[in-house]
Amino acid sequence: MVLTSLFGKKPSGGGKSADDSRPGKTDRGDVTTSLEFTHVGDIGRSLAAAAGKIQVLEVSVEDVAAIEEAAVLYANANDSGAKEVLEEALDGASKSSDRLWRMLFDLYRLMGDRPSFEARGVVFAELFEKSPPIWDEATPVAAAPAAPKDAAPAVNLSGNLSGNARPQFEQLVRIGAKMGKLRIDLSRLRGVDEAGATLLSDTLDALRRAKVKVALLGARQAFSLLEPQLKVGEPQGRVFWLCALAMLQQLGEQAPFEDMAVNFAITFEESPPSWDPPEILQSSPTDTGGITPKAEEGPLLKDGFVMDGVVAGGQPEVLRKLAVYGSERNAIEIDASKLKRLEFVSAGALFNQLATFQTQGKLNVIHHPNEMVAALMRVMGIDQVAQIEHKKF
Repeated sequence: MVLTSLFGKKPSGGGKSADDSRPGKTDRGDVTTSLEFTHVGDIGRSLAAAAGKIQVLEVSVEDVAAIEEAAVLYANANDSGAKEVLEEALDGASKSSDRLWRMLFDLYRLMGDRPSFEARGVVFAELFEKSPPIWDEATPVAAAPAAPKDAAPAVNLSGNLSGNARPQFEQLVRIGAKMGKLRIDLSRLRGVDEAGATLLSDTLDALRRAKVKVALLGARQAFSLLEPQLKVGEPQGRVFWLCALAMLQQLGEQAPFEDMAVNFAITFEESPPSWDPPEILQSSPTDTGGITPKAEEGPLLKDGFVMDGVVAGGQPEVLRKLAVYGSERNAIEIDASKLKRLEFVSAGALFNQLATFQTQGKLNVIHHPNEMVAALMRVMGIDQVAQIEHKKF
C-alpha cells in the first residue's frame, strides 16, 4: 500500500516570485513524499474497515459522574438504580447529553421497558427536532434480583492475586470514591504473591483514606493464604505482614491488629502501621458478596469472536476462548452486539486480556456493544487497549 502526500500547490498562471528564482529553491508543487507499508495483513485491513466508524461523542464534565455511576450500577445488576440515575441526569439536560440519551434508550431496550422508551422518545424528538431511535425487539437481559439504588458495587476476586491487576484496582478506588461504598469478596482467592499483597494493602489504604465504606467479605480465606508467610522473628515477607494488618484494620479488628502490630515490630525492628478506624460497610454474616452466574460461552466464528449474553466472574470461560482465538490472529475482532451485560470483575479480566494482545502488537476492535456495556468499558479503560465501534444510533 502506497500513501502519497503532496505538499503545497503550484502558483496559478505559471508565475514565479523573485524568491522562487533563487538558486537552490525547489518548487513545492513538485515535492512528493511516498510512504510504503508492507506486511500489514489483518491489522491493515482492520484499520481500513474501522476508519470512519469510530465515533467521538462530546461529554460534559457534569455528565461524567452520571455515566460512570449508571455503568457500574448496571454492571452489578442494579438495573433500576442505573435507570434512575440516567433519568435524573437527563431531566432538564441540554442537547450536549447525547451519550446519556444513548445509554438510557439502550437500557430501556435491555429492560424490555417499551412504554418508558416511547415516552422518552417524544421528549427526545422535541428537544433535538429529529426522529427518536426505533424500538427493536431485542431480548431483554435476564431479570436481576431487585436491588436498591444505593446498593454498593460488588467486586468478587478469584484465582491468584498478582500485581498485573493494578490498573483495575486503581479504577476500583476511583469508583469507590465516587460511590462512597464498596463490597469486596475475597472468598474465592486461591493465592497471593508479593505484588498481589502489596496491591491489596495499597488498595485498602487508598479506600480508607478516601473515606469509602468497605465491606470486606471472605477475609478468613484470604488471611489463610497470608498466614504461612507471617513468621515472628523471621524478617521476611514484609509485604504479607502489611497486607494482613491492612485487612485487620479494614475489618475493624483492633485487638488482633494490635497483637500483630507488636509482632511486626519485633520481627522487623521498625514501627508498625498505626490503628486508624476505617469506614466499614455493614453486611449480613451470611453475605458472600454475591454468586455470579455462569458466563455465556462465546462461539468462535469465521469473521470474529462473539461475546453474548451475560459475562460474569473473574475468569469466565469466554475469556479463555478469547485468548485461544487471539493467539492465532494479528487483528482481534470481537462482536459484542449480543452482549447483554459485562460484570465489573469480568471487565477487568477483559482489559487484561486485550492489554496482553496489545503488547503483542495486535489490533483489538470491539464491534457494536450496547451503550451500557460500552460505558463500563470506558470506565475500566478498555477503550485504551481496543477500538470500540459503536452501533448506529
